[in-house]
Amino acid sequence: MNYIKELNNFLQEYEKYELDILKPTMEEIDSILEKWKAPEYWEHYASKKGAASPSPIRMTLVRIKHPEKAVDKIFRKRNQFPDGLSPKSIHLMEDTIGVRIIVYFTSQLPLIDKELRSSGHFELSDLSPPEAYASPDILARFGLTHIEQKSKESGYASIHYTVRLTESVLEKSKRPSFEIQVRTMAQELWSELEHVLAYKPDNRPHFSAKRRLQILSKELSVIDEQFNLLYEELIHNQETATYHETDPLNFENLPKVLMEIGIKCALNELNPILKLLTSRGINSIKDILKIATPRRLETIRNTYMSSAGYTPDALEICAALAALKGARTKELEIDRINSQIEVHRSNILEKFSLHSDRH
Repeated sequence: MNYIKELNNFLQEYEKYELDILKPTMEEIDSILEKWKAPEYWEHYASKKGAASPSPIRMTLVRIKHPEKAVDKIFRKRNQFPDGLSPKSIHLMEDTIGVRIIVYFTSQLPLIDKELRSSGHFELSDLSPPEAYASPDILARFGLTHIEQKSKESGYASIHYTVRLTESVLEKSKRPSFEIQVRTMAQELWSELEHVLAYKPDNRPHFSAKRRLQILSKELSVIDEQFNLLYEELIHNQETATYHETDPLNFENLPKVLMEIGIKCALNELNPILKLLTSRGINSIKDILKIATPRRLETIRNTYMSSAGYTPDALEICAALAALKGARTKELEIDRINSQIEVHRSNILEKFSLHSDRH
């Protein structure tokens, strides 16, 4: 009976902690990560030689630990939580909030590491320093040897950081520590599937299954490496690209062409920009240079500022340029740009409506 009372008291305490501390913190984390997901955030990492900016983040996930998971952790790790089901145990727990940042390629892991250390948003824990579940070779190759190397028998790969927010609505003494896991898409695939098959140490798989997990981890590591090599080759080709006006637009010359007419683009914007331009019959470098005059670019930016209240991104500028093909007067150009803005707004409202319906 005492146990039931103790458990109920703990759950009530955790619910209050979640409401007062965890939810406000999670909202602040979400706000920071939303900015990080924007392609323009990473422009300062762009090569000055004509390559697209990296836009490394594929997706982010932020979750609050379920109360029953917190109870389970306290019982599994009694040495770590000697006070049992108590408020003190809640405050000792460094993963009541869990954050996951998924990048496309291995060589983008250092970008996240630099931002976590230098952006001013996060304070890394001295008591629980970062840990990298990766091979020493990977850490050396990508300049991450300042992170302690770890390994798991299963082949799990990720980098873990324990941090606190440097600025918050909460006073400093109340800000919770939380865990950020950073990994590639291939590592995330392996982790999600392994989570289903054999997540906890007390649920160890049979030797043959464990061996298969290790093999799959190595094979996905090879896939990760090959995709990263393709990524690095693309960036190198963009930096060294030379072109003639009659050349067709492609992934290698488009960033440099756009940069030279004053448009900065990110890697994940290249495919939609190319599709958009070619669908409007803008296939060559000569075609885009013909329509992207300084006056038209100024008209696009000014119209966006006056009608939408913000500066357009690379994709929006290219969409507007494509819409201006054949426009003979400035009035017609402004009319087409405003139509483009309305189309963009309609798409945003439609996505918002679909998102709301799902929730």
